[in-house]
Amino acid sequence: MALVGVGSLSLSPLWQTMYSLWSTDQLRSIGAIFPLVACAGVIAAWRRLGWGMNGTFWALPLILVSILLARSLATAVFVVSYNGQRLINCGAALFLYGIAAVLLFGGRRLLRASIAPLCLLLCINPVPSAFNSAVDLPLQYMAASTARAFAHLIGLQLTGVNLRMMFAPDFGMFIAPGCNGVRGAITLGYLALICGYARHLRPRTLAITALIALLMGYVLNFLRLCILVIYYRIGISFPSIQKHGAGVDYAIGCTLFLFAALGLGLLIRSLETRTVADGRNVKQTPGAGWPGESWRPSYAAAARAFCFLVITLVFIVPELLSAAWHPVPMPNEQQILGSFPAKVGPYMLTRTWAEHNSNGMIALAMAEYRAFPGTGATPNSLTLGLWVGSANHIIANCKFAQGIQSQWHGSFKAMSWQAFPVHFVTNFYDDGISRQYDAESICTSSGCTGYPGISSHKVFVFTAPNLSDLIFVSHGKSLPILLRREWLDSDTTPSADLRVQFEASAQIFMEQINLRSLLIQDGYQF
Repeated sequence: MALVGVGSLSLSPLWQTMYSLWSTDQLRSIGAIFPLVACAGVIAAWRRLGWGMNGTFWALPLILVSILLARSLATAVFVVSYNGQRLINCGAALFLYGIAAVLLFGGRRLLRASIAPLCLLLCINPVPSAFNSAVDLPLQYMAASTARAFAHLIGLQLTGVNLRMMFAPDFGMFIAPGCNGVRGAITLGYLALICGYARHLRPRTLAITALIALLMGYVLNFLRLCILVIYYRIGISFPSIQKHGAGVDYAIGCTLFLFAALGLGLLIRSLETRTVADGRNVKQTPGAGWPGESWRPSYAAAARAFCFLVITLVFIVPELLSAAWHPVPMPNEQQILGSFPAKVGPYMLTRTWAEHNSNGMIALAMAEYRAFPGTGATPNSLTLGLWVGSANHIIANCKFAQGIQSQWHGSFKAMSWQAFPVHFVTNFYDDGISRQYDAESICTSSGCTGYPGISSHKVFVFTAPNLSDLIFVSHGKSLPILLRREWLDSDTTPSADLRVQFEASAQIFMEQINLRSLLIQDGYQF
């Protein structure tokens, strides 16, 4: 198992992607524990089988495929999606790696015995985007409506001035759709699945229990919001308790979750069949019942371990050497913002600004350019963005995760300074207030290529990876760029015409900007 853990370092792009997700998204941070739970489940199953080493060499190609798949999925150079939903995610690569490792060392019997905990590897992103739109959003509004209705019931009229008072920064409640309790509900659902499997519940009973736990999390959140409304009502009369609002909220939530978890455990224990409970008390002799199996590793097992180590080291060693020889410098915000040229053809730089990540480091450098009358170009403005410290970034994916889908999706080609080819992927958005056109591409020393983002059309999207990028570690630089233009909805120009205008302006803009210079100054070093 230690060897499998070391070999998983070959999936480093996947781990980096998931660490970024787990450390910045509280809702999905629960996925960080699933690899550990899966390993514990495999070890328990292996122990029940007597530590047999009946693996197969046929698992080695699966190991290689899982590593290549993890690298391609983590860098988004391999995309398979339908109707805006990605059909293959990073969990699939880790799941394949787990299956291959179990087959390599334990064989088919161990795989059959441990397939359930291995399926947890598919859930390292425990809340897929489809869940947000299909389940979570309706329940969000239900939670907010319940809390507001209860407030009206006890005499708090959340309208007009009173509503604004409720949103006051010093004392108030944010009874909004975001107060949905999805984190508690998801945690209880997965807790029911894991504990139910450990207690050997039947599949149908296990599924029903998990569904009950999920719904119970939402119901308890309704109760939490109603209790907070009561606290707010009391706090109006007793100002001395107003400063403890956040602590009271945490205390209520933790208490309800604790009692829910205890109740769930009692429910699962009561559903456990007597036969299974008695069967677990039977002492199993290691290796008994499986002819030819032994805890002692054979020469074949040692050979399989050696081949596994060689395959994984082919990917691990170049990554370590690359990190040692090509350290990534800390981005200098002032230097990056100062790298934008003051003039790009008929476009003049009007302002620059930066957006930061959760650590306070610059993540996106933005510059607004405007073409004024008398310059020979149609008066308009363009925004150029540089994704700093990111090997790949598609803003359409971020919007989709927030429930925002583009009205249409496409691409176009342009040519930058000194015949530097640029291929943009594009998305058009209309939120009823303004219309926005995003064009994105990822620049390297050979040109800029746009990977397809999430499309709102009901079609399959497939992008094949570049095999050389998967096997060899690149020592070059890459720089994701964003070109954007916005129009107010008061502009009556049809969207199709706006698209033509933008692409024409973008091509003029790109012909006059030196992307190679920006790549050298601000590109992300692999």
